[in-house]
Amino acid sequence: MIVQANVPFFRLTRELWPIITLVTAYSVAISLIDYEFRLTTKVDGLATLPGALIGILLAFRTSACYNRWWEARILWGKIVNDSRSWTRQLLEFATPSMPDGPSEVDPALVRMAHRQIAWCYTLTCSLRGKKPLEDVGDMLSEEELAQVEKQKNVPNALLLNQARDLRALRNQDRIDAFQFVRMEDTLTRLTDSMGGCERIRNTPFPQSYQLWIKYMIYLFIVFLPFALVELPWYGLILVTVPIASGFLIIDRVATYLEDPFLYRVSSTPMLTLSRTIEINIRQMLDEPDVPPMMEPDKGVLY
Repeated sequence: MIVQANVPFFRLTRELWPIITLVTAYSVAISLIDYEFRLTTKVDGLATLPGALIGILLAFRTSACYNRWWEARILWGKIVNDSRSWTRQLLEFATPSMPDGPSEVDPALVRMAHRQIAWCYTLTCSLRGKKPLEDVGDMLSEEELAQVEKQKNVPNALLLNQARDLRALRNQDRIDAFQFVRMEDTLTRLTDSMGGCERIRNTPFPQSYQLWIKYMIYLFIVFLPFALVELPWYGLILVTVPIASGFLIIDRVATYLEDPFLYRVSSTPMLTLSRTIEINIRQMLDEPDVPPMMEPDKGVLY
């Protein structure tokens, strides 16, 4: 996600420069032909009506894709809040397993808190098509790693382990029935957020609609110079290239927003949010080794 205003424009549009260069060369060629043969057009609205139609379609597509991106950000906001709530409930609800023992946090609660950190990282990797256990480090035991790596949906397996440990706390009378229900509700909300992210990830924007808009833009660019032949040759170039580039850039922005989980400059900063959750949880556990906040990479958080 872009967090600084000084991100280089070339970085945001570098994938479009080849086609923008081609559009520039095309407009130069048409302007030279017009300069030599004095082209004329007698079709009123040759560019105005198609341009307005494409603009409406692009606006609808961009709005729909932005809604997908914003929903993804809302879901991850809920994940951040519920991860904090889960850790707080562990620390405040569960009674110590050894009331007269040392003052350190119970290892079982630490394990469950660390598992929540690992869950955030595995969900991030799963949504980005990476190996789910790539960034968990030592947050899970070797036995649990061996268990969950066999699962197709690793984040879901970790939530199941959380539920099993939660049931163990209830069976040991370390939490009462009301507290058990509240903590189970927190796990349910985490499951809902995970399912919402997977729904967005696995339901792409209709490709036929996307392809037709692209074809219409390209066709519009082909005919645009002929609608501007009344301008001087240099005016034809100066008008054609910015208009065509504007349509292409808006279309590319919509493409970026369509899948908010990929590793792009516009994507939801899931890795940064996971690091934030890790920092919050480790500080709640009074752990000395707390990782630093992630810094923007050339104005972008991933």
